[in-house]
Amino acid sequence: MVSHEDIKDFIESQLCTWSEAKRNYDALAVVKRRNVEICDMNVGIQWNPARIVSTGADVRAENIEKRKCFLCRANRPEKQLVYPILDGWEMLVNPFPIFPVHLTIVSAKHKPQTRVPEAIVDIALQLPDMAVFFNGANAGASAPDHMHLQAVLKDEIPLIKIAETYHRSDEKGVKYSSSFGPKLPYFFISGVVSPDQSGISTLAAGLNTGGLSKDGSLSDPTLVNTFFWTDSFGLLRFISIPRKAHRPSCFYADGDRNRMVSPGCIDMGGIIIVPREEDFYSLTGEEISNIYSEVAVTPDMLEL
Repeated sequence: MVSHEDIKDFIESQLCTWSEAKRNYDALAVVKRRNVEICDMNVGIQWNPARIVSTGADVRAENIEKRKCFLCRANRPEKQLVYPILDGWEMLVNPFPIFPVHLTIVSAKHKPQTRVPEAIVDIALQLPDMAVFFNGANAGASAPDHMHLQAVLKDEIPLIKIAETYHRSDEKGVKYSSSFGPKLPYFFISGVVSPDQSGISTLAAGLNTGGLSKDGSLSDPTLVNTFFWTDSFGLLRFISIPRKAHRPSCFYADGDRNRMVSPGCIDMGGIIIVPREEDFYSLTGEEISNIYSEVAVTPDMLEL
């Protein structure tokens, strides 16, 4: 198990030797954030210029084929340190952080971001203070050609607080957000995995739920955002957010209607990341609501 102190030491060691990463972490001290209410959910908007690399990433297949994979060890900066986390996986400091603790956990082998990997379970258990998350290849992943996860402190994610409030730890199994009570801007599945035989089917829901397929089922593994973490009772939990689109229409719009917002797990988790200052000040609650409705699934689209 990796303690919070171990992670802090790892990040500090990395920032002592990698000036570019240190500049981006130091810049978090002046990152701006404001909040808006979307339905009954308090959503943060964070202006983070360094994230333009990920938010604006060209993930078209032809572009992916032309560039070197920046997550493969042979192509990573020599200064980027590796923390051994699990056989076949390498934990790195994310050089373009959203939060002061932001890790990227990459497959040691180059293989595509096809579906939620089973290893997310063991990694989440190894990182009890963290939320470990998966962005589907068409749901916010900036490197869809290389299997990877990310991890941030679980207390940073508003949606985790909502899930733990309305899906108590003693309610083992799966619960739909549509039954939580408060009005939420999109649908998600919450799971509390019991440490017994019944927990196996619950766990399967977290690993196998995908986004909206053409047949109307939640089975497209490239269109999902998934969080795994352990709660204060030591129980494994997850949130699966089925998607129906990669990016909202405003991402492609011209002129004043353009917003550089490309939702991944953090955005769907309640913190909208904008790398441009003009978007930080002009983005409205109504626009965020429209973004969520364009990329996410709503209960009325499903037979629950």
